Amino acid sequence: MTDPIAARMYDAVEYGLWHDLAGALNRLEEYGLDPIAHLCEQLDAKPVRAIDAGDVIHGGGVRKPGGYLLRNLSSRFGWTVQDRAKAEEAAS
Repeated sequence: MTDPIAARMYDAVEYGLWHDLAGALNRLEEYGLDPIAHLCEQLDAKPVRAIDAGDVIHGGGVRKPGGYLLRNLSSRFGWTVQDRAKAEEAAS
């Protein structure tokens, strides 16, 4: 994607999708439901603090540069959208 306007639109749409998902998860947790923890329990997996769809959100193709993920900072802040590149920098 070399067109800067298309790249910005793509970024805005992806951020909006992650933001909506974070809001939905936070509202569910306000009602005492935690679908992520329940899914982890069903899969015999450890509870997750980050959700990154990776290639899935990009149609199974090559991951585009940048992008976002969700991170559960704490019960006080809940799920928030985080820039994937910054998250990868902080992890290394």
